[in-house]
Amino acid sequence: MAESQGGRMAGRTARLVLLAGAAALASGSQGDREPVYRDCVLRCEERNCSGGALKHFRSRQPIYMSLAGWTCRDDCKYECMWVTVGLYLQEGQKVPQFHGKWPFSRFLCFQEPASAVASFLNGLASLVMLCRYRTSVPASSPMYPTCVAFAWVSLNAWFWSTVFHTRDTDLTEKMDYFCASTVILHSIYLCCVRTVGLQHPAMASAFRALLLLLLTAHVSYLSLIHFDYGYNMAANVAIGLLNAAWWLAWCLWNQRLPHVHKCVAVVLLLQGLSLLELLDFPPLFWVLDAHAIWHISTIPVHVLFFRWVPLPAQHSPLCRLLRSLCAPATHPPGQLACTTRPRPQGTLSELCLASVGSPLRPQLSGR
Repeated sequence: MAESQGGRMAGRTARLVLLAGAAALASGSQGDREPVYRDCVLRCEERNCSGGALKHFRSRQPIYMSLAGWTCRDDCKYECMWVTVGLYLQEGQKVPQFHGKWPFSRFLCFQEPASAVASFLNGLASLVMLCRYRTSVPASSPMYPTCVAFAWVSLNAWFWSTVFHTRDTDLTEKMDYFCASTVILHSIYLCCVRTVGLQHPAMASAFRALLLLLLTAHVSYLSLIHFDYGYNMAANVAIGLLNAAWWLAWCLWNQRLPHVHKCVAVVLLLQGLSLLELLDFPPLFWVLDAHAIWHISTIPVHVLFFRWVPLPAQHSPLCRLLRSLCAPATHPPGQLACTTRPRPQGTLSELCLASVGSPLRPQLSGR
C-alpha cells in the first residue's frame, strides 16, 4: 500500500516536472528552444564561467561591459545566439527570435544600438524643446505647470528606454514599460486640462486622481501579480486611442482657430508612426528593426508639439491687440507706455504674453 502511494506520488511529481518544463519551453522563443542553442550555452558556461576561467573572463572584460551588467552567462548566450542564427541561415530557414527578441549585433555595451541611440535623441529633443518652452512662455500661464511636468515625465521615459535598449534586464524592462504608461496617462491629462480643466479646475483635479489610481493599479498588477505583455499593450493602446479621439474632437470643434492644424498633425503623426510597431522583421544589418525605426521617426514630433503648445495664444486676437499696444516705439510726452504686462486672465492672454514683453502698468513717460 505504501509502495503504491509512493509510486503515485513519484508519478505525479514527474508529470509536474514535465509540465513545468513544457511551460518554460512554451514561454520562450524559437531560437532559445533549439537544442543546439541550449547545449552551446551549457558548454560555454562550463568552460568559461567558473573557477579560474571566470576570473580570466572578468580580467579581460572591458570596464564599460561590467558597468552595464554584462555577465559571463550573458556573453555565452550572445555567442551561442549567433551560432544558432548561422545554422538557420545555412539551412535556408528564417531568422529566429531569442527570449522574445530578434538577434541584434551588440555595439560596445549597447544591446540594441539603434533603439538606444534613437531613445537618447528623443530625450535630447524633448529637453531642448522644454528649455525653449520655458524661455518663451510665462510661468503664470495656467498650462505652464502641466506642460513642463509632461516634458519631465517624457524625459524620464526616454531615459529608461535608453537604459532598457542598452541592457535588457527584468528591472530595466519594467521601468521602460511603466514609464511609457505614465507618459500616455499624462498625455491624456494634458488633453483634459487644455480642453476642459481651464474652465473647470475641479474636474481636472478629479480626473488626475482617477489617472493616478489607474496607474497605481496597472503597475501593481504587472509587478505583483503577473507581467502580462498582452494586457500592457492593450491598456496603452486603449488610452492612446482615447487620447487621440479626444484631441481630434476638440480640434474639430475649434477648427476655425489658425493653430488647430498643427495639433491635428501632432496627433495623427503619433498615431500613424505607432503603427510601425506592427511591422515585425529581423533587423536590417542586425541593427535596425521596426521598433528602432519607430523611435527614430518620433524625434521631430517633439519639436512640432512644443512649437504648437504656445501657438493658441500667439495667433489670438487678444495677443495681436497686446502686441500692438506694447510694440516697441518712441512714446511722446504724456502717452502711456507698456512697461509691464497686464495680469493674465485666461489661457490665450497668458500664453501670448510670452512674446509681448514684461506686466502692462500704465506710466507717463518722462515722469
